[in-house]
Amino acid sequence: MFYYIGFTFYVIGIKLYNILIIAISPFNKRAKIFTKGREKIFENIAIKLKTDTRKTIWFHVSSLGEFEQARPVIEKLKLIYIDYKYVITVYSPSGFETRKNDKIADYIFYLPNDSKKNAEQLVDLFIPEMVFWVKYDFWFFYLNELKKRNIPTYLIAASFNNDQIYFKFYGSFLKSIIANFTYIFTQNLKSVDLLKSIKIYNSLSVGDPRFDRVYETLVQTEELEILNTFKGNNLLIVLGSSYALEEKMLANFLLNQMYLNIKIVVAPHFVGEERLIEIENIFNKQTVRYSRVNANLLSNYKVLVIDNIGMLNKIYKYANISFIGGGFVHKGLHNILEAAVFGNAILFGNKIGYFPEATEFSNNEAAVLVENEVDFNENLKNIIENETYRNNLGTNAKELILKNRGATEKIISYISKK
Repeated sequence: MFYYIGFTFYVIGIKLYNILIIAISPFNKRAKIFTKGREKIFENIAIKLKTDTRKTIWFHVSSLGEFEQARPVIEKLKLIYIDYKYVITVYSPSGFETRKNDKIADYIFYLPNDSKKNAEQLVDLFIPEMVFWVKYDFWFFYLNELKKRNIPTYLIAASFNNDQIYFKFYGSFLKSIIANFTYIFTQNLKSVDLLKSIKIYNSLSVGDPRFDRVYETLVQTEELEILNTFKGNNLLIVLGSSYALEEKMLANFLLNQMYLNIKIVVAPHFVGEERLIEIENIFNKQTVRYSRVNANLLSNYKVLVIDNIGMLNKIYKYANISFIGGGFVHKGLHNILEAAVFGNAILFGNKIGYFPEATEFSNNEAAVLVENEVDFNENLKNIIENETYRNNLGTNAKELILKNRGATEKIISYISKK
């Protein structure tokens, strides 16, 4: 009974969501990009793939973070499966627009909305030999179609928690979606145990490929002279993928503490004119946007606002302290590993139940979890004023990155044997 109820709600929910997105697209930039990007999607895919007769390996990612998790796995697969074409589908506008020209894949497309007809049509176009789903974004009709055709479909970087509906007595429909995967590679043993509790045994704990990915950035990151000039001899605090709440916390802290040797970089989660103006107001006009920088005048500003997407992982190289955004939003915490690999002293909010790496960092004195603004103020003050403590946090963070590398090799080893 619960299966059919879940299936019904799923189908109706998707249809209502798509109607809503179309309805608000004239008034909402993200919805407009989402809708426009899927116009004539099958026609566009067919045209681009028409003359490419190579076999296909297909990766699906939700957004930018999952794209980066997929990258090291794709790089290793390309060394083994040389004569294949690599196709990535992306669900979110921010992920697609940022990476649509990335050379890691031969083709990058939006994922068409989930339906039986769309799933059949897309699989007919791709005819994939192997499929990889990254972390989550489970779509019933797509995964069901792949299972029906016996196409090996792997879930990588999976992470599950007790409070998810898959593990409730009424979650049978969503359990059935996960059961479509040929094999599941999880980030931790807890996820393997949770899958076993719902009689899914085809899983293995290998870790998170993001550790492999961020380690690569340690040696590949390009120099950003503007960041060097802006930082000078000051301590640099990076507010990464931030929301207004975190920006206000940091602005209030600086207003009360009056540190002279601190510079701030704010890289907001959403980049748009309204958000940029809001940030400028929060920091009392002490800001300059990255796109408007005059290097000769940088010393006049306290806050550098990044008004583009895709630079953040390079900026952490120059930071001493990073306040990672989204930690006070359910499922919102941004990637802490990008800052950790550069030995930053890291802080983040307390809603980390869906982020096992955040728990590991907090438990190993490699990052600081803050409960509220008072807690944030006390901890940031300590980090700024206690150099030994600050350096120890950064050292511990970097060591955890080195310790947790290797997920990619384990995934590739399993796939190649099969």
